Amino acid sequence: MTDTDRGEDWAPVVLDGPSPDFPGRLLAIEGSDGSGKSYFVSWLIAALRDEIPCTHVLMPGEHMRAYDLWRAWSDESLGFDRSLIDDVGLKLMAVGDRLVRLRAIIEPALRQGHLVICERYALTPLVFNPEAMFSEPLRRLYRPDLGLLFDAPSDLLFDRVRGRADSPVHPQTRHDKEVEVGRFRELAEKNLYSVVDTSEPNDFADVRPLLREMLRPRTSGL
Repeated sequence: MTDTDRGEDWAPVVLDGPSPDFPGRLLAIEGSDGSGKSYFVSWLIAALRDEIPCTHVLMPGEHMRAYDLWRAWSDESLGFDRSLIDDVGLKLMAVGDRLVRLRAIIEPALRQGHLVICERYALTPLVFNPEAMFSEPLRRLYRPDLGLLFDAPSDLLFDRVRGRADSPVHPQTRHDKEVEVGRFRELAEKNLYSVVDTSEPNDFADVRPLLREMLRPRTSGL
């Protein structure tokens, strides 16, 4: 997160995209690094393996994450000349990648009746980029049937990420993390996401009723 990203003019954006009219369901998973999103996704897919077909979509996609300049943008240890990295261009690519994956992966899976579990669906770009050039294209994304924000105190999340053996060298401070977590919370409130506290080990008891309601009448196994 840059100094500009911490600007005083940031404000939460409400995404009022269309509701999907397909047999499947769309579950949006959001949260800062270290909040337990991937753990939850693994748990959910295992819990539903005999109940309903699931499609897991990570935003942005694998090809984008493998792009050298994208990796260098958040990992200073790669040693790229940072003057070659255009922040705005990469951010627009990440937004565009979401729209491409919506049409190419999410829509077909919803038509087939899948539960589409999408990590970093729409709120993550807005944490850093509320400007219209980024937020307006995101309004084309479908409104999720259920949105979940995975949340914990910012210091705890910062320490979790720093403690990872494969953690990239992010140019992020504890203050950056505090601002980021606060923005996620504001966006979640404005966009009617439910908050999942992952400060302690979690069996997702509070989430199960929300999942049952979203999937009704497809499964009773949660």
